[in-house]
Amino acid sequence: MLSSEFLPKPLAVGSARVNDPGPALPLSWARSAVAEPQFQHVYLPFSRTTWLAHADLPPELTFAQIYYDQLLDWPGGLLLRGCSPELAAWLAARGWATARVGIEGRIDLFGSSLQRRSVQKMVHAARRHGTVHELPWSDGAAQQLNVLAYHARVAARPQLRYLFRHTFTPGMRCFAFVAPGGAWHGAVLCSMPQPDLAVTELMLRRPHAPGGVIESLIAYAGAQLGSEGVRWLSLNEVPFHHQSADLTPIEQMISLAGRQLHSVYNAAGLLRFKAKFHPSWRPVYLCARPRLSLTALVDLFTASGCAELWLSRWRSA
Repeated sequence: MLSSEFLPKPLAVGSARVNDPGPALPLSWARSAVAEPQFQHVYLPFSRTTWLAHADLPPELTFAQIYYDQLLDWPGGLLLRGCSPELAAWLAARGWATARVGIEGRIDLFGSSLQRRSVQKMVHAARRHGTVHELPWSDGAAQQLNVLAYHARVAARPQLRYLFRHTFTPGMRCFAFVAPGGAWHGAVLCSMPQPDLAVTELMLRRPHAPGGVIESLIAYAGAQLGSEGVRWLSLNEVPFHHQSADLTPIEQMISLAGRQLHSVYNAAGLLRFKAKFHPSWRPVYLCARPRLSLTALVDLFTASGCAELWLSRWRSA
């Protein structure tokens, strides 16, 4: 039976085995004002693997500390997604299996990407319909984001699960495009895994909202974060797409399976949209211990909601 919940685990601080901070955190892992690490566990029953989908970590903890103090002795198999090339290499050196599953786009907030004419044209067009605000966390703001998410999604379509954060919690950044009457046309939710990096978790747009809403949100968020010294704004992952053609057989299989979802999950459209911000692209890895088995991939496909999306494709045919 699938289980998924935030559970704090005891931390053995100051492990003698940690001599370096290790690589950066996976996507959707973040730092916040928590006393102990909190992981969102998703148990994958057929492969008997635990997928650590999200995590909230105290600001001072490094990935290496987490690895040696908790992950190294974790019972059963482990799976992490959203891993950078540096993290995948670090884990591979310690016996983990890795596979490229997509690409991540990062905007250099100290560069000129958000000032490109195509982006600014959309931002100016949207100004007639509202303004962008950053909202401090509150129960009310969290509820407003939930309402927007309900209207922004196709209600009859199954939703993807655990692949990104969808709840506004303390420590996250929320930017909303607000119409003159107070309604939200769209919102962007960001996590903060490190001081120089913000990661977009949700990009929501209400149906029939004016053009340029998401562009305005990203431009505003980028300007605000950049003014605080944040260097990079990650647009998160575009799954099933790659910059390189030298894929391994398992990477080819994952991409082929994912692209069968094109009629219900438009990864190609997501790639085109993110490309307009002229980000730098880098591979995103899936990492597993002791191995990345076919059973674990089927488990992941099911737990994340991809299987339901795939089935809905045939029902609607």
